[in-house]
Amino acid sequence: MNEAIATLVRRHDPDRFLTALFAPPDRRDALLTLYAFNHELARAREAVSEPPLALIRLQWWREVVEGARRRHDVAGPLGEALDAGRLNQGDLSTMIEGREAEAEPAIPTLSEWERYVGAIAGGLGVAAQ
Repeated sequence: MNEAIATLVRRHDPDRFLTALFAPPDRRDALLTLYAFNHELARAREAVSEPPLALIRLQWWREVVEGARRRHDVAGPLGEALDAGRLNQGDLSTMIEGREAEAEPAIPTLSEWERYVGAIAGGLGVAAQ
């Protein structure tokens, strides 16, 4: 188990950390990496002073998902999980696309909000399968 990833998830997403402990051992690292990735996406908007800068952070993650390998506590293990086929590129891209709505001041319609929730929460659930 990657201790840096496990510590990050334990600190920022304790419920999902505990669920990952019940996963089969061969899936555990991929799940923890997925949950750490989700945390990084969720904090993209919180970590910047202007909403458009969140899109730059999300683009950085999109490039990692699409094959750019970068030295980063989460990006490194994420790239390894993608390369090994333990995580699906399309599922992760859906999660990134969903988070783009957070760069806007508001989600204007109910259907767009439903699409947003489906991409971020539903997308995480699909990726975790």
